Amino acid sequence: MRQRTAPAAGAAARPTAFLARRTGHETFNDLIFLGLLLSLAWVPFLLGSNRLIAWGVNAVLFGGLLILFEAGLLISGSRPPVAPRRLWWGLLLWVALVGWILFQLSPLAPADWQNPFWQLAGTVIEGVPGAEPPGGSISVTPDAGVRGLVMLLTSSMAFYLSLQLCRDGRRADLFLRALTVIAVGYAVFGLAQHALAPESLLWFAREAYTQQVTSTFVNKNSYATYAGIGLVATVGLLIDVYRRAGSRRDMPLGLRAAALVEVTLKSAVVTLVCAAIIAAALFLTVSRAGFIAGIIGLVTLVLLALASTRRRWLIVAIALPASAVLFGALVLFGDDLGDRFATHGAGDARWPVAARTLEAVKDAPLTGFGYGSFDRMFSVYRGAEAFAPWHHWDKAHNTYLELLFDLGIPAAATLFVLVAVLLATMLANMLRREAPHMITLVALSVSAAVLSHAAVDFSLQIQAVAITYWAILGAGLAQSWSRRIDTAA
Repeated sequence: MRQRTAPAAGAAARPTAFLARRTGHETFNDLIFLGLLLSLAWVPFLLGSNRLIAWGVNAVLFGGLLILFEAGLLISGSRPPVAPRRLWWGLLLWVALVGWILFQLSPLAPADWQNPFWQLAGTVIEGVPGAEPPGGSISVTPDAGVRGLVMLLTSSMAFYLSLQLCRDGRRADLFLRALTVIAVGYAVFGLAQHALAPESLLWFAREAYTQQVTSTFVNKNSYATYAGIGLVATVGLLIDVYRRAGSRRDMPLGLRAAALVEVTLKSAVVTLVCAAIIAAALFLTVSRAGFIAGIIGLVTLVLLALASTRRRWLIVAIALPASAVLFGALVLFGDDLGDRFATHGAGDARWPVAARTLEAVKDAPLTGFGYGSFDRMFSVYRGAEAFAPWHHWDKAHNTYLELLFDLGIPAAATLFVLVAVLLATMLANMLRREAPHMITLVALSVSAAVLSHAAVDFSLQIQAVAITYWAILGAGLAQSWSRRIDTAA
């Protein structure tokens, strides 16, 4: 199918200033975009949005922005910047996934599919005078399934909004800068709190991790993932600064070096300082998996940048000051992290938990136990001989296994395929584009970091991480298509 292309020249192709567009509709979208950035800045604040009130606020925020965006399209008669047909396969997979979760929560499933605990509950309630037997469902805990579905829909709305709004190049540039500012803000807060009030977490008394930086998050590993996202975005912004101001290949080597120093002093110093602050916060989380995931993201970013530019010497030159900053932060703040790496981890209970989770999947491979049911259902499968009897495992510490446990193999595979095809589409579009936008490279690199960390922890199940990740994914996908392609068609 031949793709339409947008006009490459003329008045319609001239750039317009942010919040000073030619049409009121585009200016309105700029305002919605500012609302999106403010919402992304809010989501880590209240304990990483890992509280019921935060889930409700986030749903209202992103849902309200989505309603405003669609109302603007309807009133103006405009088309969405990215037409649904561009991602029709993703929409089908997403509808199938949401439909399955709703089916798990409903009493419509055949009796053979319903969890046996409902039958046991009915047997007990039969002995209570006047009590009605409960209706059965696949889900063991439908209330948790509803909460999980709300969180999934909220992340989906963040993805859709950033996909549509960041098709505009100016918004995409601002999106990347905003990610850096937000990440630095939470890193500064975390470092200050660690130094001045290590026993406090916002206005709460800290119950754990008094010796580590967690910023506004309860768990150090979750914040390490968030800090890794911010570090990748900041280094991406740094590469973009040098790439846009890079000297020509026909210039003598001495002039290139002088130009590099000039760009560093004039344009890159602030970004380098931001990278150092985030890196320091990441090291002081003392999270081994978070640190490794961050390195995976940075390495992926450098490789993608090398593959997408002809001026490979420039990327190598950029890597030198960035590496120096990271090394300096490691020397100053990395002692505790080094001790963690020196600690033998064979006794980590996460591995037997993963093994038990995989065994449980075999009991309901097709239906699962219900979205969000791991918290309650895993207690049936845990063994006292393998874990501390007083410890409650509300997460599997492996997002992929937990999704298999909750959704069943077919539905979980649907979600895995959806993410994989989104990333593959982004990568294919990027390789066809003459000069890929940095937000696309950042989105692919952040995916490498976040998805690798999800194999050993539950950070992707913390809403601040999930919403931020899906918003970055939407922005990266929006800019993966060439500017010459009219994606609204």
